[in-house]
Amino acid sequence: MKPLFCLSRVFFVIVGLILAAPLAALAAGGQAAELAASVQKRYQKVHSLSADYTRHSRFLAGGGQGAREVEAKGRLFWKRPLSLRLDQAAPKPELVVTTPQGVWWARPQRQRADLYPLAQFTTGLQSLLDILGGLAKVDQSFNLETPTPQESQAASGPLLVLSPKEQRADLQRLVVWFDAKELLLKGFRMTSLVGDVTEYNLSGVVVNPELAGDAFSYIPPADFQVRDHRPR
Repeated sequence: MKPLFCLSRVFFVIVGLILAAPLAALAAGGQAAELAASVQKRYQKVHSLSADYTRHSRFLAGGGQGAREVEAKGRLFWKRPLSLRLDQAAPKPELVVTTPQGVWWARPQRQRADLYPLAQFTTGLQSLLDILGGLAKVDQSFNLETPTPQESQAASGPLLVLSPKEQRADLQRLVVWFDAKELLLKGFRMTSLVGDVTEYNLSGVVVNPELAGDAFSYIPPADFQVRDHRPR
């Protein structure tokens, strides 16, 4: 009878594991929904933000070429709804800032400044604006996704995995992590439809800072070469 008893125990253990998996998934889903609601409530009160950033981007290459990786550091300033300033310090000074006229991209080492329409500049900038603005309306902008084991293990705090409700090429999957105490934004990783990945890690985050009146404006120096790429 012992072999039968052992087989019975194994059977019930297997059944228990099979039943536990969906229950665990449901529990995780409930926690994610609760976190998303808390994040949304928190960021509905956030109208501006500043932070030091480290950005790491990995772009897949076609034609048998290897992937291209880029890293940059600087400070970002954001104000609802569509104001953004990226003061890059490394690897070389650059400025990207949205203004009523369009998006300025200034490169002091080249003594050059380019002005673009927002929709034409880069999809990465639009994604960044949509993410920062979308935290106040998670339920309208995103679907909740299940974190992979790797994403869960790498998380250093509360984690949301999201996908945009409307399909888009520049953003297929979004992983966002927060400070556990105040739900301050600590970083996020964007994956595009083709597999390009851009990750921002934030520090020195200030919520609702008093921003200078000229934070989202730009006047090129007189000795800069200026190119206007807006439609005429």
